[in-house]
Amino acid sequence: MPRDPLIPGLREYDAPRRKRRTPAFWAWLLGGIAVIVALVVAGGLVAGIGPLRALGTAETPLNAVAWRTTLDPRVIQVAVALPESGLCTGDEVLVRIIERPNVIEVSAVRAAPRGAEECAGIGIAGDRTWVDATLDLPMGERTAVRVSDRVPLVNETIVIP
Repeated sequence: MPRDPLIPGLREYDAPRRKRRTPAFWAWLLGGIAVIVALVVAGGLVAGIGPLRALGTAETPLNAVAWRTTLDPRVIQVAVALPESGLCTGDEVLVRIIERPNVIEVSAVRAAPRGAEECAGIGIAGDRTWVDATLDLPMGERTAVRVSDRVPLVNETIVIP
């Protein structure tokens, strides 16, 4: 049986040629992933947005001073003492809670964009601000304490007769 093509110049016995496009596909895929990762990191560092927001923020500890209940038994409001300079418009007060069977440990921080200069008297001023905090279980008879020095927080719940 002859192994040559029937018509000279045609390769009818050869398998169809496939172009290998997989290296180009992987190059585009890896390049696209690299661009997305770069945008997420840049967004976290520069703009303080996205999943890497913590990279673009600086946290300053604040003191929690009191707490009060709300209409929802799983939500309490925590009073946080503000710094003397007050808060700037881009600042955020965050309250973190650790729940124990008898005690609720409360800590607070001021989250400001990294590299932000001191604000020039603009923003929120006053001695304290109230921040909502969600609990896993209702407050009940537990005591709220400040994490830094274990001092119990004052209960300032308004009792309506």
